[in-house]
Amino acid sequence: MSEPQALVGDRYRLVEKVGSGGMGVVWEAWDERLERRVALKQLRTHAGVSEEEAELATQRAMREARITARLHHRHAVPVFDVVEHEGRPCLIMQFVPSVPLSAVLRDGGPLSPAEAARLGAEVASALAAAHQLGIVHRDVKPGNILVADDGEALISDFGISHALGDATLTSTGLLHGTPAYLAPEVARGTSASAASDVYSLGATLYAALEGEPPFGTDSNSIALLHRVAAGEYPPPRRSGALGPLLTRMLAREPDDRPTMRQVADELAATRGEPTAPADPVPPTLPLAAVGTPAPVAETTRVTVPAAAPLPATALPEPSPAPSPVVVPGGREVERRRRRGLLPVLLGLVALVAVVVLAVALLRPDPTGTATPDPQTSAATSPAGPAPSQDSASADPTPTAVSSPTPTPTPTPTRTPTPTPSPTPSRDGGAPTAGDLAAAIRTYYRLVPDDTDEAWPLLTGRYQSGTTGGRDAYENFWDGIEEVSVRSVRGTPPGGAEAVVTYTYDDDRVVRERTSFRLVEQGGVLKIDDSTVISSTG
Repeated sequence: MSEPQALVGDRYRLVEKVGSGGMGVVWEAWDERLERRVALKQLRTHAGVSEEEAELATQRAMREARITARLHHRHAVPVFDVVEHEGRPCLIMQFVPSVPLSAVLRDGGPLSPAEAARLGAEVASALAAAHQLGIVHRDVKPGNILVADDGEALISDFGISHALGDATLTSTGLLHGTPAYLAPEVARGTSASAASDVYSLGATLYAALEGEPPFGTDSNSIALLHRVAAGEYPPPRRSGALGPLLTRMLAREPDDRPTMRQVADELAATRGEPTAPADPVPPTLPLAAVGTPAPVAETTRVTVPAAAPLPATALPEPSPAPSPVVVPGGREVERRRRRGLLPVLLGLVALVAVVVLAVALLRPDPTGTATPDPQTSAATSPAGPAPSQDSASADPTPTAVSSPTPTPTPTPTRTPTPTPSPTPSRDGGAPTAGDLAAAIRTYYRLVPDDTDEAWPLLTGRYQSGTTGGRDAYENFWDGIEEVSVRSVRGTPPGGAEAVVTYTYDDDRVVRERTSFRLVEQGGVLKIDDSTVISSTG
């Protein structure tokens, strides 16, 4: 089974090993009968179990796979077949180019509330469909949620952990797997139910937002199991609008939890609401210490730097989330508030300038010095975009009055937002994959709010050619509510790929898989070109 080209079940030709974990090995395989690419997962039983237990696990896995094959849902990985090979069950599933959510969180940090709501709604809709068929997943956790190349989430491995005895006590008293995402009643020995799946999804969303599951990640599984059974966890700090729903999903008693259908509906509804500001989480990947430190982790607002002015498809996403660092929802509200205040402030500044000038002209100058130049007294042009635009700059300063002005010019107050530092090129060598990926994440943490900081991260060629100039660039971002980037991969010496999700002001959502070319200028990696590979929405 460990060799490519092996034939499994007289039908499935192994092509390449694509992953392995506690429950088995995953291969890309070729279905010679239907001539299609499939994923083949050969399950393994845990070491130390008796021959009788291993046989029972195999029978249960075969049965669970047959039951799961009844489920057909857009956000569930379908099971096509189940065969036995070398005494072990093999699941034949749809091949989905993807990464597990656990890897997304590990590499990118916590998600923004908006991104967590989107992924959660997709997974919950699949689980709700399964519950209608009487199918309980029993092992909802980040490792069993796949994030596809287009950014959509799919749930996999229905019932398999139960069949193999994962995260449960065996008859020998051994504990297999982590109980971090178990429901309290399951940790106490009760059979899993649909309500248990609700709890596990809540624990998964909690981990996606907070950076770790509700009861931590203690390496002592027995101690962790006791904490789970008690059902007491620290309240989430970064959940924003998801807080009340998370609290209900993580209720200690199953009867106090919502149904999975209710969860799916509420998460979908939450996606359209502005989320409350989240406590910043440090980025997982190191960024250059130039200026203030980057605020969040990898759920960042993302949008193709170069693709900014793409007329055909607008793109938005969450707030300063984990590089998805998603910008807190409150920032968008603040942005609009600033837009409304800017004309008023400009008017006040102009009025002050006129009064000062009039006083200076009508009152004799005791020192004999000349009257200040009207051009210096007049309010200067705003550094950010015009008042009519929805500026993405971090600090749109309205106008400044010249020094003779007796009264200081009022400026809108706002909570300072840390600015991600530009990603420097590596001294003495070509940038690594991590450097290239970090540069893309850094750029998308800045837009759409901080275009003044984002603009210099594009090369001059890109600024004048692809974006169409600064005005077109600002106009593009004015129509974007939020943006997020996922599945960011650097490809040395100067390439990168990412899935960018744009959320427009009119609630349209567009996901684009985009390739980038980056170059080093002045010690900083800048975007020099971008190409949309695929687009949905």
